[in-house]
Amino acid sequence: MIQSFYTGNAGLGANREWLSVISDNIANVNTIGFKSERANFEDLISKSLTTFANGSPKNYEIGGGSFVGSTTKDFSQGSLMNTNTPTDLALDGEGFFMVQDSQGLTYYTRAGQFRTNAEGDLINLNGQRLLGWMLDRNGNISGAIRSINVPNSMEPSQTTQIAFKEPTNLDSRVNVISAPFNPGDSTTFNYVNSFTTYDSLGNPHITSYYFQRTGTNTWNVYKLIDGTIAPVDVGGTLYKSVRLSFNSDGTLDVNNIYADTQVTLASNETQGDTVTDGYFTLANLPVKGSVHIKSYSDSGTPYIVNWHDDGAGKIVDENGEVVGEIDYATGQIRIPLLEDTDNTDTITVDYLYNETAATAAVDPTQVTFSGYDPNNGASVPLTTTENFKEIRQVASDFIFYAQQDGYAKGDLLSVAVSEDGIVKGVYSNGQVKDIARIAIATFKDKEILVRKGNNLYLPNSQTYTPIIVPGGVISKIRSGFLELSNVDISREFINLITAQRAYQANARTITTSDQVLQETMNIKR
Repeated sequence: MIQSFYTGNAGLGANREWLSVISDNIANVNTIGFKSERANFEDLISKSLTTFANGSPKNYEIGGGSFVGSTTKDFSQGSLMNTNTPTDLALDGEGFFMVQDSQGLTYYTRAGQFRTNAEGDLINLNGQRLLGWMLDRNGNISGAIRSINVPNSMEPSQTTQIAFKEPTNLDSRVNVISAPFNPGDSTTFNYVNSFTTYDSLGNPHITSYYFQRTGTNTWNVYKLIDGTIAPVDVGGTLYKSVRLSFNSDGTLDVNNIYADTQVTLASNETQGDTVTDGYFTLANLPVKGSVHIKSYSDSGTPYIVNWHDDGAGKIVDENGEVVGEIDYATGQIRIPLLEDTDNTDTITVDYLYNETAATAAVDPTQVTFSGYDPNNGASVPLTTTENFKEIRQVASDFIFYAQQDGYAKGDLLSVAVSEDGIVKGVYSNGQVKDIARIAIATFKDKEILVRKGNNLYLPNSQTYTPIIVPGGVISKIRSGFLELSNVDISREFINLITAQRAYQANARTITTSDQVLQETMNIKR
């Protein structure tokens, strides 16, 4: 009789623990990334006796009630909530984010509330750092897993590669031009287009391409940097332009591309005005549009400048303001600024001269243009390699489309994350750089994971190592979303009612046993 009291009490305890599990699930209905748990009941045995009658077993088993032997986590997918915050991340599928605390201990979580701190680290609400792989310049995984850091600024990168891309087109219907190219005379070229390139310090330079149709399916291309002609460099020999030839279907004839018109570079030539104030005579007759004055001295004081001739007899500064004149027939330069009585002023000049009708075959995918020295402390010269292979020449309007790989210094504006876990930095220089790729961990048996609070899990033994893959392999990473708790409120309310009734029923077994015991005691009276 007394045993029934303990049996009922065991049932009370088991259902009381079940109520605790249900209450915990309901309490975490708004906890990001929370996974609900269910209680697993197991029975208790009070007596267990087996006898045999005529070889057949007769069992005598009296249960002792029940207890909650374990709980099981439900790792099913939770709903996704849109937050419009790009560093809020949700896993759509299997796996866990990996985060690391200041002591180097790695935790696993489904909660993706991340942000960047002052140092650029991606951290969660507890200050733990999100783990992944950093990417190299080409976007490839580099090195071991580590905390993800988004640089607050981007260092400048010098332009080294320029590629003309489809749908670039030279109109085959335009007139053939026989006059020598002169950037100051628009009748000597058919088209011109410009864009910005950069030196090693991130200084911008205006790069212009002039296209001159010289015959059927034949064009000359001239390149100018900041208004100064940049010659083609073929093994150290300089040429004025690139001659492109096209097939009858409009495609580039890759076996018929030449550097055209050999020229010579006069570099860092210094001339003084000791004869006539403000007048300087070059040692050679310059090619129009090739004169670059990089510095001058006035009464012994040096000044760094960036002046060039415009091809029409004017010397202009980087803003296009006229600062002097040049006579191409005599090579004489006049700078009014230096018209004084000192007679010791000088200018330092780069320019091309001595045009020779010579050509050299070039690879249209690797045409090297040698730029001038801007004299600003950047790496020199401003040399680039051009790829002309995708240029076409058909009877259609002129289209210019080119890509270059340089950029100025940039400051971080925002962070974005793609579905495959690539963390991208968006910078003020217009660059979007792939910074890192988020690591996702999963386990063959998720029940080895133990809750540690704060939405974190740890394996119950460090011998259990996760399977680690990049984002996008076993699950998509949704930027601007958070995974909600997967608690089913309606189911928990049903469990709540069931647990309450079960608790009441077990209490009734105790009161009933008490009444029966009382009746037994009444027999004596």
